[in-house]
Amino acid sequence: MCSYHMYLLYGPPGTGKTSLVAPIANLLEFDVYDLELTAVHTNSQLRRLLVSANPKSVIVVEDIDCSLDLSDRRNKQMEEDQDDGMMGWPRKTSTTRETLNLSGVLNFVDGLWSSCVGERLMIFTTNHPDRLDPALLRPGRMDKKIELGYCSAAAFRILVRNYLCLREDEMDRKDTIAEIERLLGEVKVTLAEVAEVFMGCDGDSADAALVELVLELRQRKMSTQPKQVELEVATEECSLGESDR
Repeated sequence: MCSYHMYLLYGPPGTGKTSLVAPIANLLEFDVYDLELTAVHTNSQLRRLLVSANPKSVIVVEDIDCSLDLSDRRNKQMEEDQDDGMMGWPRKTSTTRETLNLSGVLNFVDGLWSSCVGERLMIFTTNHPDRLDPALLRPGRMDKKIELGYCSAAAFRILVRNYLCLREDEMDRKDTIAEIERLLGEVKVTLAEVAEVFMGCDGDSADAALVELVLELRQRKMSTQPKQVELEVATEECSLGESDR
């Protein structure tokens, strides 16, 4: 009997969706298959690919919203019907040529095409879950939908341990750590961007890397708040002008 588990990883670019696949596969000791739907032309071809995958495997479909048009079918059909009605044309009928479509993908997700023994984990990633058809996301089809967001204070401390080799007690004694954690609550930055700063300081001390990150976060904060600063200055000038009258 074949066991399927479906996961959707979603969130902004650089939040670690693809990077999460490798540790999952290593932990489970599963093979990894990267399925590129743009290279699959028919439902039959998709079925053959699924059947040929080894038991105990992770099948990854990255950026599923870009790989295939899986937007809401109801809205799409309403738009097509409106266009056909305005042009005075009859409704479009399906052609005899088989192509890869949403129905084929849903069968793929449901595991209806596989009679192989073993266990498979299917992971879909997307930056835009709102663009996917609800039929793909409904409970009972996707076992788990996991949002990977921007870097939090807890995730930042893990990066510090991994990249800068600092212990928790060492972090607690550093003012730069406290300031970075405060800035992370005000600035949206991904795990990949924090890691990039640390890797750019390779060979430098941990203190130098933390100072570099503080400067980067301060700069981002200033760049995202120019309009707010201008508004505050204008409001203050207006208040001063009224008080002089």
